[in-house]
Formats: sequence, C-alpha cells, structure tokens
Amino acid sequence: MRVYASIGSWLPLLKDFLPSLVVLEEKAVELYHFSLLEKPVSSHRAQDVIMGIAKGGKTFQALHDHLLAQGFQRKNRKLAGNPNSPAYFRGDLGTLQFICPQIKPNQKPTAQGLCAIPDRRVSLLLENPYAVTVPYLGKDYEVWIPQAGRFILDKGLRLSTGRGLDGERIYESSRDLLLMLDLLVSNEELKEEVVNDLHEIRPPSLVKEFIENLKQNGPGSVIWDSTQKLYLERYPGSKIVTLTSWYWKFIPYITRSLEEAREE
Repeated sequence: MRVYASIGSWLPLLKDFLPSLVVLEEKAVELYHFSLLEKPVSSHRAQDVIMGIAKGGKTFQALHDHLLAQGFQRKNRKLAGNPNSPAYFRGDLGTLQFICPQIKPNQKPTAQGLCAIPDRRVSLLLENPYAVTVPYLGKDYEVWIPQAGRFILDKGLRLSTGRGLDGERIYESSRDLLLMLDLLVSNEELKEEVVNDLHEIRPPSLVKEFIENLKQNGPGSVIWDSTQKLYLERYPGSKIVTLTSWYWKFIPYITRSLEEAREE
C-alpha cells in the first residue's frame, strides 16, 4: 500500500490547465481514496491517465502544443474497445488521454488541436465536479474529480448485459465493476453520498438502468466472477463473502433510498 497519489508527478506539468480538466477512471478512484476517504491507496492500478475535458480540437490548441513541447508524442492506444484512440505518450510518465462529450452520432476523435475522444457519457461526469487538494513535492494542487455518485453511475451503465459476451467485453465490464467495488465495498461512509448524488440524476431512467445492470451482473454471473478475481488480486486479504454480502445489501439499500426520495 502507498499513501501518496500517483498522479502527483503529472501535476506540475499540467498545472496551468488543471482548472479545465476532470480526472477520470483509475486516477479518480485514487483521489477518492486519498483525498476524500483519507485512506491508503492500493498500488495495483493502471498507470495511464485519463482526463475529461469540455471539448478537444483547436479550443485547447495551447494544451496540445504544451504537451508536444514537453516531449510527448501522439500515438494511438486502445480505449473502451477502440484500438485507434489517440493519446499522448512520454516514456518516463506514460500515456495521457483526453475524453470529451459526444455531441453528434458517429463523432470521430479530434484530429486538429488537442486530441480528444468523444464519449456520450462524459457530459454526465463533467457536471458539477468537485475539487480535491493533492500535495506533491511541497506544493498543493487543486484537482477536479466527478461527483462520486455520477462516477459510480457511469461505471454501472457501462456494464455489458446479455448472453454470448466475448472475452474483451467481459474484461472491460469487469474493470468498470472493479472500480465500483474498490470505492464502495470497504467505504460505508461513501454509500450515502453516492445515493444522494443519484437523486439528482436526470433523467431518472439512467438510475433504473444502472440498478438493472447491477442485478444482471451480480454473484454467479461471468462478469462478477471475473471482477471478483481482479478485486482479490488488488486486495489479497479480502474474502469472497465480503463482496457478496456487500452486493446483497447494496441493491436493496439503493432501491429503497430512491423510492423513499420519490415519495417525499
């Protein structure tokens, strides 16, 4: 275990642009642990950095130019099943990818200015983010992360359902479910905050879809079994019964909480 945020080494490089960026995926989970829950962070995490941004292209040409001037190179990396997702790479730091809201069907990644990958769910994550303070080398940096409930909702909405899933879809969904379990299983104090955030989600049908996805990917499903293995690798001292117990308590809790909110 370690008690610092691995994204720290990126912050001096991005300091002038941090107000426009929202940290997503693995690094966001790190920051929930580190800054909000004030708990140690597991070292078994992806090294890539993924940032949400309002838009790519010429609007953020300055950020693109800055990255190139700092020795980054453009290259294609795989993201969400797409093997040709543009990214920025530097050998000593790794890979940095930007995701922006998708505003039209079949929208392609921006080719001019800042390379950003369009994604229809990113607008949800960029709404009302909150800032956390991350210290690095004696300086404090203000970094934005999504609301916890929106982050959890996004992971749940990405879970694949149905039969005949191929290995890639199972793995991608398992990674998303892993991030949910990483935040919620051992952090009871975060559960109420997540539910409160879900009360504000519009349209409410997104939350219904989220709950249904969780029901279809619970204990005994192929995605749950795959996620369980990943979780136990990350937290080898954990027990399977802890995960299943959490699941069978969380589904009724969140369903009841949302029903009570509607009645009020």
